[in-house]
Amino acid sequence: MQPYELRDPIHKRIGFDDFERGIIDHAFFQRLRFISQLGFIQAYVYPGALHDRFTHALGAMYVAGRLFGRMIESSPIFQERLSDQEIEALRRRVRLAGLLHDIGHGPFSHASEVIFPALKDLPLDWTVSREPTDRQAIHEDYSVLLIQTLAREGILEHDMAQDVCSLIHGEAKPSAWLLGLASRLPSLPAVLKGLISGEVDCDRMDYLLRDSYYCGVAYGQYDIDWLISSLGVREHEGRLVFTVTENGVRALEDLLLARYHMIDQVYCHKTKMGFTHYIESAISEREIDLTIPTDPYAYAALHDGLVIEKFFEAAKNPANYWSHHLMRRLPAKRVLRLHTLVQEDHATLEKLRTMCLEAGVRWFTHSISRELTRLDEQGGKAQAIYVTKKTLGGERMVPVFEYSDLLQKYNEKLQFTDFFVLREDWDAFQALVKKAA
Repeated sequence: MQPYELRDPIHKRIGFDDFERGIIDHAFFQRLRFISQLGFIQAYVYPGALHDRFTHALGAMYVAGRLFGRMIESSPIFQERLSDQEIEALRRRVRLAGLLHDIGHGPFSHASEVIFPALKDLPLDWTVSREPTDRQAIHEDYSVLLIQTLAREGILEHDMAQDVCSLIHGEAKPSAWLLGLASRLPSLPAVLKGLISGEVDCDRMDYLLRDSYYCGVAYGQYDIDWLISSLGVREHEGRLVFTVTENGVRALEDLLLARYHMIDQVYCHKTKMGFTHYIESAISEREIDLTIPTDPYAYAALHDGLVIEKFFEAAKNPANYWSHHLMRRLPAKRVLRLHTLVQEDHATLEKLRTMCLEAGVRWFTHSISRELTRLDEQGGKAQAIYVTKKTLGGERMVPVFEYSDLLQKYNEKLQFTDFFVLREDWDAFQALVKKAA
């Protein structure tokens, strides 16, 4: 039993030890209490959605530990090729990666990324590739910056910090120690990374349950206990791969469909999409004075409340259109949701743009492109999941995408564009439509 424990509405009890408490108590992590999980505008749509990145990160750590434990117990290969001390060191890294995977989020999570500096301007010493050198930084880059700073402060040992970064950032490289273990267990770093950022990872497994709970919707529900108990890791064709039992396929499908429906019904709710455009426009058009610093300590001082106060101040001036309408909850009018890959919808989108431009009707679009899963992508990817299918002679490994008819049917991109008209131009737009009819 771990010495510390907290209550959680999703997982009931989350335990942690002295070392993990030291990370949790650090100002970098405590800051996540003041970064909302879904952005404050989500509360405009779902009033209960007031939860933060702090609780999600703790939940992700808990799930990461459960996934790692299941991985170890599912296959004797780990005990055969690794010592108990090495397994424990890996467990520590996986749980810390779950805990710290969101530590680099800026105010309002993704919304503030529109003004993030260039990656080359961040004082990163190691782990992250700088190619291409002109790309804009993203929150994962800031996660690496803050974790690197924890190592500089002596809170994290260098190799451990580097390995944690490699699990949460696609371009970060593992330490020599972890690569040494990979010489005994092929693709071990990729499999560990899959527990943190994969098709069935601790991040997704926590936020779907947590977001649906606080939003008061049922879309994100799935059987987490059955799914975890059905997962495993095996060596297949010279590499480690994830497996799921035949009885667990339905739980996996439920997880993926839960994400599909949460994207469609919650994360891309029409009002949320419109207000997200307001926030991004207010920030990018400099209605508020917001600069994203490259210094880790200055960055860690940024939080939602500070920026909300800037919005309130800017909203006093009606000339600051986006801030004024955002803080008074005056949404734009959505005309249609158009699916980009549907030719008829694509033609309609172009018609709407042309019609509004010619008539001087002010409009904007907000687009999204997501997909149910990438489990159909094979070709040596460690993220592939195989079903252990029973046969008369024993069992065989079948790619889950080949096994599941449902995944084959629903694996299409959620790629659509919402077309909005500013509320002040709504009457003019309706007259325009009536005239064109």
